[in-house]
Amino acid sequence: MQPNHFNNFGIILFCAFSLLSCSGAQKKPDKTVSIASKQEALRSLRSTIKPATTAVVVSSNEIDWHVGNLPWDRFTLPVISPDGLHAAVQLGPAVPSQILSGTDTSSVNHTVIELHHIDPVHGDTMEPIVVKQQGLLLGRNANNVALLVQAPRGSAGRWIGRVDWATGQLRWLVSDDSTNAFPALNQRGDLAWSRQPKGDHRYHLVVKTSNGERTIDDGDSDWLVPSFSDNNTLFVFRLHDGTLSLVALDLQARDPLLTAATLTLMQSGATREQAWQIATTNPANPLGALAFYHPVHHRMTLWQPGNAMETTYFVQDSVAAAPVKDGSWIVTTSDRVIRQQLGSNDGIHLRDLLAVPIATTSSQWTHLMLVPDGNRLEVRAINVE
Repeated sequence: MQPNHFNNFGIILFCAFSLLSCSGAQKKPDKTVSIASKQEALRSLRSTIKPATTAVVVSSNEIDWHVGNLPWDRFTLPVISPDGLHAAVQLGPAVPSQILSGTDTSSVNHTVIELHHIDPVHGDTMEPIVVKQQGLLLGRNANNVALLVQAPRGSAGRWIGRVDWATGQLRWLVSDDSTNAFPALNQRGDLAWSRQPKGDHRYHLVVKTSNGERTIDDGDSDWLVPSFSDNNTLFVFRLHDGTLSLVALDLQARDPLLTAATLTLMQSGATREQAWQIATTNPANPLGALAFYHPVHHRMTLWQPGNAMETTYFVQDSVAAAPVKDGSWIVTTSDRVIRQQLGSNDGIHLRDLLAVPIATTSSQWTHLMLVPDGNRLEVRAINVE
């Protein structure tokens, strides 16, 4: 592969927004409400959600609609809760990729995390909750109750915390002098992350469950950016002497490394920054599969270990993809969004411009679409069931 091509891709998903966006003024929230009122509004909204069993797709104009807008630093994509009702944004000057990827362990003190309520039914806007502690980095993982954050603290280590969506309250989950990075949660509440002990030069993989904590490590590699596929399957990036691979681990195995499935992505010259860039291209995957941007084939790719066709490539130059329950995918390139069936070379046209799709668990808004609008992101909802 050509190294410059991939180094430039590292921020394609983020900078494509910036290049295509037009300048716009900041918009004020429509109304201010207390946390108690916000919680009551969420309970009311959830009680109105009914399965859309008769939904029919006619055209994109009829199935996608404006939901609201989010502030945006033109680099960091929001984290969305699985139900599509919450969004967290990271604001402030952009954090260097060396820090984001865990290569530089310097502290961060200039970021601000805001929590926003999304109302796909009424489009109402509420005053965001600002997390009191500054210097936090958004994790890429959340459930419907909370999201994960990281706090780079220099020589004091890098901590992992949990922020409650409804209140903004921060609780530390991992707080020692190691560099603890890239946290991931499964539905059961198990936590996985990469840990670099103080004085070490490698990241080990750590998994913490109700039964205790275990370290998965081969004694020689960097283990980076884990993500759960289900409660017992974990995908993780392995970096060894410039070779970058994806590894699927069965956490029920006595020694997960002995039964691991491996897909090599780069055979030389790979870095932690590139592993981080690849890992952030897709926030949600179906069970037993991982979608990611392939650094050699320059397109989104689906890896399904154990399937007859383990590796499937999406449309050329695709930079984001989100699964649909029927097995198709919503796929984004720099200038369009399509719905693509696996194995096809193209798909059903949905949009002419770039937008990043986010899959949700709702039957009424199956996906949210993030569309650039200056220093804000327009959030649109779409139903493709």
